[in-house]
Amino acid sequence: MKKIAFVYNWVPDRMRKGMLVECAAKSTITAVEQALLRGGNEIIPVNLTSADTLAEVFQQKGRPDFAFCIAEGFLHQPRTLYNGNGAALVRRSLAELGVPYSHSSVEAMERCRQKNLTYEILRARGIPCPWYVAVEEDALPDIPLSRFPLFVKPAGGGNSIGIDKGSVVRNPRQLARRISTLTRMLGPVGFVAEQFLPGPEYTVAVLGNADPVVLPPIFLGTHIRSANIKRRRKERRAPQIIGLHEDLYFRLRELALQSFIALGCADVVRVDIKADAAGNLYVIDVNGTPSLAPASSLPQMAVAAGLEYAELINLLLYYGMKRAGVAFAASELVAAAEEKLSALYGDQPVVA
Repeated sequence: MKKIAFVYNWVPDRMRKGMLVECAAKSTITAVEQALLRGGNEIIPVNLTSADTLAEVFQQKGRPDFAFCIAEGFLHQPRTLYNGNGAALVRRSLAELGVPYSHSSVEAMERCRQKNLTYEILRARGIPCPWYVAVEEDALPDIPLSRFPLFVKPAGGGNSIGIDKGSVVRNPRQLARRISTLTRMLGPVGFVAEQFLPGPEYTVAVLGNADPVVLPPIFLGTHIRSANIKRRRKERRAPQIIGLHEDLYFRLRELALQSFIALGCADVVRVDIKADAAGNLYVIDVNGTPSLAPASSLPQMAVAAGLEYAELINLLLYYGMKRAGVAFAASELVAAAEEKLSALYGDQPVVA
């Protein structure tokens, strides 16, 4: 039995909005914890409020063998939850305490959570991304009208913070007004104005390390995916899955794998890909800490691949511990998950 620190951010549901929307729901925390317990682990729950919380809890409960970490930052520093720095800071704190952790490294989280850096790295590898420009309120770039309409979003963070129907701007005046609105809302976190893509959007999950697999992607629609839209989509019973034998799957799979490798990611990522009016695909986001809420995209894609929720969670734990060199015996849940994935994918090559 291994001692696993389960590190997350939680506030009551009535507070999970605005700047705290990145916090996990109690139902998600309970589901993950129960899954980890089913894997035969001893769990140390850590609701991460500050950088000191980890040391305090570990001093009381004992140093864990590994941390399963979905925390996006520190509750006492709310900006870390949405400014793109939190996931890396949490992992840096764990590393300073000598505790290996799940998901990607500090450096990879920094690459994923700063969208202009993500785009810069992907473009250097020839991976298609939308045209973009970094924007600050006090230094608006001179953008020609031919580049409009543009889609404006915070450079850091996720969960559609700062994204709504006003995210599409059609001229420099609308751009200035939007940046001013977002700065009042979030502070000077930095923003990206990028090519507006009117086509369909897909989300794609990559699991593993040395031999990653790409789960069946989900078609998300063509609408602007605000937090409210995402919540309504989660209420739908059946996601629109892209089958493993469809030509579109292989196109999405190649882009997702290339992004995973280019950014140096580990264990799991969710890659969002959107099309322009002509059907050309572009990577628009790489999420190193995708939501583990049972109704969210990653677990739904896992279900489409035949995995139960507890199998997915323990598989992610297994990937991280194996990567970190933590000696342990894989649970029956991991064995079942690997058998299902092997049967589904067979000898499918890693990179198309």
